[in-house]
Amino acid sequence: MATSTALKSAFSNIPPLTKALVTSLIVLSCASYIYIYRLQLNADDPETSLFQGCPFIGVLPGLALYAPWTFLTGAFYEDNVIRLVLSSVVLLFCGKYLERAWGSRELLKYVLLTATISNIVTWIGLIGTFYLSGDGDYLYQTQINGMAGVFSAFLVAFKHLIPEHRISLLGNVVSIRVKNLIGVATAASIVCMILFQAIVFYNLVNIGWVIGWIYIRFFKYQDGIKGDHSEAFALVTFFPEFLHPIIGFVANHVYKIFVRLGVCTPAPRNYSYDLENQSGVRSMPSPLPGSARAEAERRRALALKALDMRLSSKATTTNTTTTSSSSNSSTPANNTSSIISNTDNVVSSNNNSTQQRGSDSNSNILFEAEEMTTTTTTTTTTTTNVPSTSSPVVTAVGTSETEEPKRD
Repeated sequence: MATSTALKSAFSNIPPLTKALVTSLIVLSCASYIYIYRLQLNADDPETSLFQGCPFIGVLPGLALYAPWTFLTGAFYEDNVIRLVLSSVVLLFCGKYLERAWGSRELLKYVLLTATISNIVTWIGLIGTFYLSGDGDYLYQTQINGMAGVFSAFLVAFKHLIPEHRISLLGNVVSIRVKNLIGVATAASIVCMILFQAIVFYNLVNIGWVIGWIYIRFFKYQDGIKGDHSEAFALVTFFPEFLHPIIGFVANHVYKIFVRLGVCTPAPRNYSYDLENQSGVRSMPSPLPGSARAEAERRRALALKALDMRLSSKATTTNTTTTSSSSNSSTPANNTSSIISNTDNVVSSNNNSTQQRGSDSNSNILFEAEEMTTTTTTTTTTTTNVPSTSSPVVTAVGTSETEEPKRD
């Protein structure tokens, strides 16, 4: 029962862009299956093994320049039904979260960039491999397709948004933090490369997350801030600790070259303060745009906003439940509420005539009125029958005070 409820909530309220992406994936993949099936029907020799691909949707390195649109459509084509189902589910969940966090326009830009550039770089790598090895299979028997590059870029986005979030699998048997998922994906690509010669999958995974990191690190705008220059999102954090000196040395020199070429904007020196590790140089008390401190405050604001949304939704549910229960209550409950209202009027008029009583006695009388329904009913009836305006007040208050029950 709980599983069905979770599935219903997961497949409900899907944002429009996520629906469009999942639909594109299913439609293009099914179109390629139909194309391959028709080729097999029209083959002269059915026993001859044909190329299991669609050069009009997937990227075929030898024909890619004649069909340049395949650098984009190839990402939305899975050549296996099982992979199609898994990719659709992953795209649905990840796209749903990122579209709500970033917005439809930013997510669309991110998907298009990571899908297209990862396919182009992989295509260049296969062309280079062909010229080095002379094997024609890299041109006409190897196809670039699948969402592996986009999904690895999604992992970078999750590391940027919720790096410390922990994911539990197999009934809490396996638990891993979001920031470590990229390492798992890279290790899986290496294993597939060694065991199954999956060169396309290996390239897409590792190129995809690098493209995603470059975009978020230097070009993505978030709350008016361009890029994320915090040390917690540095390139070395994606690698094991013993590789940090080597990766840091190479990354710093490449970054300086890109700055000189005008590809990246230089970061101010006082951005080097790491708020999470409490180390580095912090020369200004206020956070600067793009600094680690500003980034930490931005993430804290997002977390508070999400918490407020959850609390407001819970409060709305509670108010709805209270309203329905009060409308279904019986007549004695209505009488009690009218008695409390009359007693409140008596107490307020007593405050206007007698300046010595404070707010504590008023709250006591109100609380006593709720416990003494029968006594207050008699008092209110007597009050309404007397024409004077001052004596009923004294009578009502005096009755309430003289008949006060002992409290534990």
